[in-house]
Amino acid sequence: MIFNGNDIRKLIDEENILENCNKEYISSGSCDISMSSEILKIKKTFKAIDLSEPEKIENMYEKIEIKESYNFKPNEVIFVILNEKVKLTSNMVAHIRPRTSLSRLGIVINFQHINAGYEGILNIAMYNLSPNTYKMKPGMRIGQIVFEELTDGITDDLIYSNEKTPMYQNEDGTVGSKIYVDFIGKVVRHFKGNYYFIENISMDSETKEDIIVYRPLYEREDSMLWTRPAKMFFEEIDENRKDNVTGQKHRFEVVEDLTKDYIKKD
Repeated sequence: MIFNGNDIRKLIDEENILENCNKEYISSGSCDISMSSEILKIKKTFKAIDLSEPEKIENMYEKIEIKESYNFKPNEVIFVILNEKVKLTSNMVAHIRPRTSLSRLGIVINFQHINAGYEGILNIAMYNLSPNTYKMKPGMRIGQIVFEELTDGITDDLIYSNEKTPMYQNEDGTVGSKIYVDFIGKVVRHFKGNYYFIENISMDSETKEDIIVYRPLYEREDSMLWTRPAKMFFEEIDENRKDNVTGQKHRFEVVEDLTKDYIKKD
């Protein structure tokens, strides 16, 4: 069931599901969302980007502060940081959809699904498919959010905030892609030849840096659980260094044909 405008207004008042929203933007079954004074742009690179390298992915983005307006050029893609903060309860999901008035100008945003229990400020990809340049101003309405009720019986483990790695929970809009989360549960090989299993990806409470949690697939006396900053975990190394017995290009590389049950043979 999609929540109607009256329900949305009530949920904003009682559950605070959409902070910093303009209630005048509420319609029969949605509420318009607006752009803040910040956007993210993807820096152009002339080299192929390895999606397993967190540092290169994070360095792709440039944050831009908009003072008056931003000239949105033809065929350009930007990530608009929203004014509104979404805070979903455990019995609802939400969908962000394009705004018709902008779509008819050739400006579209990506459809965004938001899981139950999510909380944070999203950035939304916006595309200028037209041949024209448009001035985009802070506070402009760029899309609409629709809230939908879940059927009864959802268990706590399926709520986004309770997932093993809710990487975008409590984001502030400046977070780029964390596609390397897909490597949780994978076996990786260290450049010195040993194999490890990625248990999880955590976040440092002080620096907010992503940390890889992993364990060796061989017996050690010092510890069977290790952590390393994600940037360092997948960083490039010199293929010709003397201790690089595998000849690989990164500190750790995924080995698709092995599982956590791998046992090192002498």
